[in-house]
Amino acid sequence: MSDTAQASKTYSPADLKHPGVAPMARMLRRFALALGLEGTPFAVNGILKRRFWVRRNKLWEYARGLHSVLGSRFSAPAEKGAPPRVLDFGGAATLPIFSLAARGCEVLCLDIDSALCAWTNEVAKRRGWKLHASTHNLVTTPAPPAWGLFDAVISFSVLEHISKADQPLVLARLAELLKPGGVCALTFDFGSDAPVQDALRDVAEVERLVAATRLDYLDGKPLTDTGERFGMDRRHPDRKFTFASVFLRKPEKMPA
Repeated sequence: MSDTAQASKTYSPADLKHPGVAPMARMLRRFALALGLEGTPFAVNGILKRRFWVRRNKLWEYARGLHSVLGSRFSAPAEKGAPPRVLDFGGAATLPIFSLAARGCEVLCLDIDSALCAWTNEVAKRRGWKLHASTHNLVTTPAPPAWGLFDAVISFSVLEHISKADQPLVLARLAELLKPGGVCALTFDFGSDAPVQDALRDVAEVERLVAATRLDYLDGKPLTDTGERFGMDRRHPDRKFTFASVFLRKPEKMPA
């Protein structure tokens, strides 16, 4: 996996052409189409409906995140032995958790939306997936010890919907749930003009949150802001901002 594929950076449409990311994007496009054709709704931005595709910026989040977290293990069904365990924070009924479960991963999804959790569990039951959604609120309540540790943690466009005061706590709790060597993929709205109140505004703010996790950057390099800004929210066409992705790894031995 090259540095470009695992780099923490802001959104560039050209990233979807990266040789490591492009196959993941194609897989997600095919999977979205298959779900749509068979009449299985999935959620984007908390809205559940029948879909046949996802917008390019969301595909960027999903494809880069899944590639960086699971790499080559994702390209085939679950290996011999225990399947990879993935914790998703805030993505009930979304394309990433459905696609991970479809490929043999064991997925636990945390989402405070009870309707989306119920649909997630219904789809998982129908298909025999190792996928479970829970309304456990990690903002207010630590994870129970029975959950154990996970190979990967993912959270796509959720952090900005948590108050600035709670963001460091939540990220620290997610980091605690990673196995040594485990990888965390986060995406979030970014930029001074992002319309959500608690969006991250600059690289310094991101650095403070990464410090709260005590994790290392996956490629050893901090977030790169390309400076590109887009009209990414149809409800706010005049607000120019972007997405950022941060990829982290838990050290094999945590510092004292």
